[in-house]
Amino acid sequence: MRMRGGKLRPGEAVAAEPLPPFPERSVGGLLRSRAERFGDKDAVRFRTRSGRWQELSFRQLDYLCRVSAAGLAELGVRRGDTVLVCSPNGVALLVAELALLSLGAVSAPVYSDYAPELLAHCARDSGARIALCGTTVQQHKLSRGAALERIVVLDEEALPGALTAVKVLDKVRQLPEDERDRRLAAVEDACASIGHDDPAFLLYTSGTTGLPKGVELTHGNVLSQQAAIAQVWDVSARDVFLSYLPWHHCFGGLFERMMALWHGALLVIDDSRGRDLDKLLANFREVKPTVYFSVPRVYQGLIARARADAKVREALLHPGLRLVFTAAAPLPAPAYRFFEEGGVPVHEGWGLTETSPCATLTRPGEARVSGVAGWPLPGTSVRLERVEQADPPQGEVVVRGPQVMRGYRNAPEDTARVLRDGWLRTGDLGEWTEQGLRVRGRVDGVFKLENGEKVSSAVVEARLLASTPLLEQAVVLGDGQPFTTALCWLSGPAVRSWLEANGLTPDPGELPLVPELRRSLTEALQAANTLAQVPYERVRRVALLGTPPSIETGELTPTQKVVRAAVMRRYAQLIEAMRDESPHPAVLELSRRGDAFDQA
Repeated sequence: MRMRGGKLRPGEAVAAEPLPPFPERSVGGLLRSRAERFGDKDAVRFRTRSGRWQELSFRQLDYLCRVSAAGLAELGVRRGDTVLVCSPNGVALLVAELALLSLGAVSAPVYSDYAPELLAHCARDSGARIALCGTTVQQHKLSRGAALERIVVLDEEALPGALTAVKVLDKVRQLPEDERDRRLAAVEDACASIGHDDPAFLLYTSGTTGLPKGVELTHGNVLSQQAAIAQVWDVSARDVFLSYLPWHHCFGGLFERMMALWHGALLVIDDSRGRDLDKLLANFREVKPTVYFSVPRVYQGLIARARADAKVREALLHPGLRLVFTAAAPLPAPAYRFFEEGGVPVHEGWGLTETSPCATLTRPGEARVSGVAGWPLPGTSVRLERVEQADPPQGEVVVRGPQVMRGYRNAPEDTARVLRDGWLRTGDLGEWTEQGLRVRGRVDGVFKLENGEKVSSAVVEARLLASTPLLEQAVVLGDGQPFTTALCWLSGPAVRSWLEANGLTPDPGELPLVPELRRSLTEALQAANTLAQVPYERVRRVALLGTPPSIETGELTPTQKVVRAAVMRRYAQLIEAMRDESPHPAVLELSRRGDAFDQA
């Protein structure tokens, strides 16, 4: 692999070592082989309605999936059919999706908290006739707009017009033994006939720029990812995963969940959903995961608690924790240092739904830099292509490998635009460093100031967030403006800890106006400005926001990405006040036009 020494010529690809052939032909086949190999070893742990932990062994999980697949076949699910799946994480969802994949059907998981209109869009676009939903809440939303022949509820209760998964299972279990065996054998035959090129998932992108698009991924896409990771990471059957990442998204559903299955590790379903930090910490203490996957926002919340409470720190940095992994956005340097100083390696990766999801990954034992996402996975090639919006050495990241999608469903023009000659144009802006790929944000996230200078919003946002744990999100602005500005959201847990440490008890709605807090943030952000490589990247004015962006307001996607257009609409007046340098109580002045700092 060309990774070190010398400079890359424009367009030159960095290619990893080849990916050797692997015997697993399908996700269902992977479950069969792991059931034979690991037998009575626990595969999944979950909470029951009573709040107690319960386990299923690999053998039990395999049997439940085969019975469920037989029941779904009885309902009319056939090979190649797409089934909409709308449910929070849970053992019933795990069984149902593996059952679909064992039949050769395509699972189309969608965000369970989507509004009925978006669920209806995904149902129409996917062509699904049948939907599996978690509870009566999702059943009600699906029945309002989605034209479906049948809805199966994974919970034990359902509104009129739907079956429950329990009834589907019981129907197969109550069959005469010879008939039940015949149907289970038919499931085995269906599973054995599935190959790498058969479709497995239809994953909907999070829709930062429009309606979600369906990304078609094959069994080979999913399995090649795990075969490649197994070559560079030391994950084994001894490991324990604590999984809250939503399975409708590739990070949790493909990367984490399938990694546990591939290696025969224990997958513990975290019922905090990454939203209830108290419950997440309680589960962390009980489960003691050995590998942990999360996104920066949750890491920052956990670390804020740990810095305020030594017992929380001890629970997070327990002796069995071997590594933590972050994706979706770079982990800010203070959070990165928290784990590194505690003796826990931090790994980062980069990829998209369209790459199943990982294309580059940091490797054990190599020098690490926060925000650098490592080198291509085995079997993967990555290159940078020149784009008008950015100056060298930056370019659009382009990927070729066995994890690259088949295409977008019902969108041949979009597919042709991004997939050419086997290479996927990702739309991400990146550059090579000595430690690997650093992603600089989206190509369309580069804006021009009034004087024509180009600024990468992602670069400046990362620098602001790295300056202080008191900030949770940032959106940097400046297209057509005379200078760079930013909207910055306060981190609730970190700010509460800071206020307690400083003996302050302001009204929660007045946080952006607290003088002591404003002084601390101004100093941190001015220090961040000194790290800018060029003067025009320095942020002149910052508007502090106390209410975090949310999915409900449309400012966040289900994968916690900021929807810039929604943010700019909501805060249009505040943005205009920053641009015009009008006085505003929520705005911090980091520098003024014409001062020595601004001109340096």
